[in-house]
Amino acid sequence: MGLQAQPVSVLEQLDHARTADEVRPLIEKLIAELRAGKLFGEEVRIARLTQRFWEDSTTPPEVHTRLWELYGMIASAVAVMEPALAEALFVHIPIGWLASENPVRREQAIGVLTLSWEIFLEHTQQEILLQALPSALALAATWPDEDFETIVSFLADRVTLASETHLPDSLPTAFVERLRRYRGNYIRELPEILALDTTETGTNRLIAWAQNPPPPPPSLSAYRHRWRERFLEKLDGRRLTPEQKRQVVALLSDPELRYAVFRLVRTWRYRGEPLPPPPPETLPVLEEWAVREHCEEAVRLLAAAGPEGLTRLFRMVREELRDRNAPVREPRPCEWDRWRALFEHADAIADQIEAAYREGPAPWHLRLLARAGRWEVVLEAQASSEVALRREAAFLLALAVAPEEDELARTGTVGHGRLLVASWQKRPELQARASEALRQALRDEDPNVQREALRALLYLGDRTAWPVLLAALRAKNENRFQTFLSGFRAVLTDSLARALADVARRDSGEAVRRRAVVLLGRAAPGPWQAVVEPALRSLLRDPNPEVRRAVAEYFAAVPAYDVATTTALLDATRDANKYVRHAAAMALGIARGWKPDLVARLEERLQEDDTDENVVRALEGAYLHSLRREPGAVDRLLAIVLEREGPARCRKALAEGPPADSAVARMLLIRLAGMPLEEWVPMPPKFGLEALQRMIEFFVRGEEDPPPLAIINTLVPRKMFDPWLIRRALEDHEASLEHRLWLIRQTLEIPTDLREDVWQLLMQALREEEGSEMTLALLGRWEFAGVRRLVEELWDEPETLRRVARYLQRQEELGQLRAATGNAGGPYLPKPSAEDLSWIEVTLARLTPGARDPRLEPLVDLLGLWELGQYHKRAVFQTRIPQLLLRHLADPVECRAVAEAVGSIFSRGVTPRCN
Repeated sequence: MGLQAQPVSVLEQLDHARTADEVRPLIEKLIAELRAGKLFGEEVRIARLTQRFWEDSTTPPEVHTRLWELYGMIASAVAVMEPALAEALFVHIPIGWLASENPVRREQAIGVLTLSWEIFLEHTQQEILLQALPSALALAATWPDEDFETIVSFLADRVTLASETHLPDSLPTAFVERLRRYRGNYIRELPEILALDTTETGTNRLIAWAQNPPPPPPSLSAYRHRWRERFLEKLDGRRLTPEQKRQVVALLSDPELRYAVFRLVRTWRYRGEPLPPPPPETLPVLEEWAVREHCEEAVRLLAAAGPEGLTRLFRMVREELRDRNAPVREPRPCEWDRWRALFEHADAIADQIEAAYREGPAPWHLRLLARAGRWEVVLEAQASSEVALRREAAFLLALAVAPEEDELARTGTVGHGRLLVASWQKRPELQARASEALRQALRDEDPNVQREALRALLYLGDRTAWPVLLAALRAKNENRFQTFLSGFRAVLTDSLARALADVARRDSGEAVRRRAVVLLGRAAPGPWQAVVEPALRSLLRDPNPEVRRAVAEYFAAVPAYDVATTTALLDATRDANKYVRHAAAMALGIARGWKPDLVARLEERLQEDDTDENVVRALEGAYLHSLRREPGAVDRLLAIVLEREGPARCRKALAEGPPADSAVARMLLIRLAGMPLEEWVPMPPKFGLEALQRMIEFFVRGEEDPPPLAIINTLVPRKMFDPWLIRRALEDHEASLEHRLWLIRQTLEIPTDLREDVWQLLMQALREEEGSEMTLALLGRWEFAGVRRLVEELWDEPETLRRVARYLQRQEELGQLRAATGNAGGPYLPKPSAEDLSWIEVTLARLTPGARDPRLEPLVDLLGLWELGQYHKRAVFQTRIPQLLLRHLADPVECRAVAEAVGSIFSRGVTPRCN
């Protein structure tokens, strides 16, 4: 008896089909089988077997239609499995149809290109179609209006909607000329279509169309300027050449386009690009706009115009500064911008500025001339009879010779102070003249001039300034001294600081003593502060309350390092003068010298009733500060943190920082090591409807009265606290696994030397199915490398691997449930990257198809195989992963395990049918 003949598959029949009549029913069968979830992995074979009918010009249109329906089901997989085949089928063949005289075939070609665009866009392969598109557009330039409308609709509805899409070459000239004559339904999209060309030619076309646009669409017929603006708007993200920028700026002569041009200029300015010199005919327009909308851009363009534009700015600034002291004056927009632009480019019209100065000198002229490097004029002004000129000259010389720490330097901007310093450094030959001019200024009757000269000479270490400084303390008029002090930040040597401290301690004049202390408080920080601290400490007992207040305010700005000073400040908080008490309490809040008995005395002081609320709050801050600095007071600190002693605002202040000293931090950890975890780091309530109220109360209370862990995280540096907390969690076997894992989760980073121990604890929790979402959260610290290690370690324990996978999946589902109810979502299983695909391939190859290996289902879940089709489709098909999964489709049990993953990878819209 002969063997029974095996049925011939539809693919084998298709291989032998020769005519369209033979292939039509076979295509119908293929479509039916594909819809039924069959023929996975045969996509490329199907495409190859049908290609000859697809490209045959004699194939009937209805067969082409059914073929395209077939390709719609497999095209996504073909595009990543065989990009060259997909390019031929869905790009080159339909583009070849475009040259056909048959309008039906051209219409089919556009339909294919439209859908293939979606396919290639999904796989970020749109460049395949974009490379071939210009040749198709060149052909379309000669089509009838109806067919041309089709290609324009394809560009408008598909290509232009994809962000960052552009053609690799320019749009064909013939196509652009046809677009200019186009009057169809998509005329409104012409700017977007033209913007597909990002070459220099495309940019020139956008500018040209903005200059001379085609007729606007009906919706914009009444707003012709808006139609032109849309072409200019497409220049926003492009890098224009200087000539192209010049052409754009020239459009300012057209009132309709000024707003659009100014917006582009603002973009160039924000990106730090140079602005083009505007055409001369636009300067009057720019001068008009320099005091209205877009004045910043107009001013910048005037500055870019060179001497002519700067001359206009100079004239405007001169008018504004002349009227600045008027009793009633309405400032004009962008006054500062005009001054800044003029200052930054003053060297271009230095002769004009100096001529104006000679004709009618003004202080602002001097600043511009100094920027331009004409310091001789500044030196001359130092001897002027006009006090305003002398003040400005002294300020400029002092700034140049002795740059201030704050480089704003009272010029209004950091850049201007630096420009003045850089300008002075180019004139080293004037150094001697400047020093002499500054010494002369020391004898000036104006305190402002004297102050600037004194600051500069002290910076230079010139001892001739010492007597003048000491004499300033004895000014009879207090207002004169305050004027002198304004903005004065002297650089002191130890000797000069000691001399000022002696004046503060021994001078008979109470005002002189106070001024000396104030002057020390205003000086630039330096080693001298340690030298004068003992002398100033003694002045906390000065008979004059203003002197005591000045000293307390000094230590409120300069930290006291001596314990004796801290003691004196603590005594001063009981001063009869409330201002002294307040300043002393503030000074204790930054003092560095502490002892346990001083902390106890400060605590006692807090118990006393003080009528001034400011003093009470400052004492509270000082008390918390002392606890952060004194290791011997750790027990008091723990009483506030753990036993909740004192008001909640104290714990909130501790949680907000700053951190404690390292010695205090170490002592805190020593104390905490002897306490059970539940006493100071209890776990928050778990998620659940029955615990919702407790959860709300817990987190609300945590905002108002922070829990101990939040405070300790601030007090102890994380680099110290995190390793300590992890070790505590690893060693404390009395706590639950979930609690221990939760503690480790609170850390920012797991140190390298502890990662292995934490991993073993995590594996213990997974094996015992304890720890809930903490296990999933900690697994995420290893990213996908943790999943890989988990699989390798449990490979020989299939049942354990299955249980662990299900346990992790339940935790992930719980997190999704929390997110669905409006709460913060939980952790997720780490997702594989493209670099992990080779390991996944090797792992899947270890499974024997048909053996119903219990590891298959947990592997699909743990490795995130069903997501590979979403994130790494192209990379997946460069491995054997698809073939390895397809091997399991023959067995119904294994098929159900891999069906979703296979369906995702092949993007068929259906999953494999499992018998």
